[in-house]
Amino acid sequence: MASSFDVAVVGAGLGAFHAAEELAKSKNTKVAFIYGYTFQEWVMAAAIFLNNPDEHQKWTCGVPEKWKQKWPNVQYFLSSVESIDCDKKEIKLMNKGPDAGAVISYKAVILATGSKSPLLTPAPGMSLTERVAEVRACGQALKSAKTVVFNGSGLVGVEMCGDFRIQNGYGAKVILLSRSGKVLDSDFGDKAHTPDAGVVTKVTNILKDKFQVDVKQGSVSDPKFSDPILSPGTLKLDDGSTLDFDVYIPCYPLGPNTSSLVSSKSDLLDPRGALVTNECLQSTAHPEVFGVGITTIKLFGHPVSSRITAASQHCARQAAAVIEGKQPQVFKDKGAPPPMSHPMNVKIGHGPGGYMIWTSLPGPAKVCCCQCCNGGYPCCPPPCCWCCIPGCSGACGTCGSPPEGEGPAKLMIHLLAKFPPAHGFKGLGDYGAEVPTQAKMT
Repeated sequence: MASSFDVAVVGAGLGAFHAAEELAKSKNTKVAFIYGYTFQEWVMAAAIFLNNPDEHQKWTCGVPEKWKQKWPNVQYFLSSVESIDCDKKEIKLMNKGPDAGAVISYKAVILATGSKSPLLTPAPGMSLTERVAEVRACGQALKSAKTVVFNGSGLVGVEMCGDFRIQNGYGAKVILLSRSGKVLDSDFGDKAHTPDAGVVTKVTNILKDKFQVDVKQGSVSDPKFSDPILSPGTLKLDDGSTLDFDVYIPCYPLGPNTSSLVSSKSDLLDPRGALVTNECLQSTAHPEVFGVGITTIKLFGHPVSSRITAASQHCARQAAAVIEGKQPQVFKDKGAPPPMSHPMNVKIGHGPGGYMIWTSLPGPAKVCCCQCCNGGYPCCPPPCCWCCIPGCSGACGTCGSPPEGEGPAKLMIHLLAKFPPAHGFKGLGDYGAEVPTQAKMT
């Protein structure tokens, strides 16, 4: 028999968390938070721990009692979704995990399921032991590889190249595969809302000259190369050429995680699997269904985490309105900081040996970080920046030089650790009892 709830929230990232957090404010609303895992992982650190599995535990918590929020009107479900029947308004969970086979009925549902990113994010239903084994297998394969292909030249692919060099040195050949032959197409290149050819050229040169990365033009349509391959093989490019590799990792999203949706209406999803919505982020086929980051209405601007947070809070409020018989409102991104055209930075690896470029900061932060005058340490005004965070003395570059380099990369690994608590991710650094103590990689 199904358990009945007012609103179901589906997802394990910051979007789902902020939707549940917003709904928790209305104590009369009964909420099912279908988190789907027994552990919490900060996926924004994936480039770090996939290249060095010893770092994985720092970004993971395997003790639900530590990471679950104590909201009286919210019930967590730690088994992943098998199907969401939009006609019946019913969710069935996989026959695996603590809530195996549970059936949940809802009046409204918020889907914050993200995009398919094999290896970069845990597979649905994966246990912590399975995830740890996957991360360690990846790290070992990368460490011993002579040729590595990262497919996708966006921010993730660029990060992976830098962190690979930091953790594994310069003995291997690294190929960054790009459809256009260029890097950062969607963020600074021709596909960007406001292209910045200078950043594209700068990052390309740093990758080639400093990190010895071969940026190669090519595309792959064969679906078997949608998954990572951690053993030697041959990549078949669409132009007929081939690339031999020891490790192959796709570093681009493969489309929204919406395959579990079931409906008698053919217009629920578009051809890419995105949820077809109106400007309220509300499904046009099933008005009680809302989507965060997986819809045909794109979220514009950076930081992406702020855009996702604003959309999640909006969907939570609109789901509550629909239940009360009210009309949902058009989504207006009022998140802080306001949407910016470009990412605030480009990271080519984290920590010593890495390189980061500050590209677009909000006005006050730009002044504080001396981007306007290329001030940098020690000309940045004390006590703002000299000693508050390890690595901060070089966080903005050096005096009179562009705001980039190893100093910002050192700072970023410390800043990255501050983001999870700000988005409700607690207890990171504790695998718990599920994973036995194992020897470190040699």
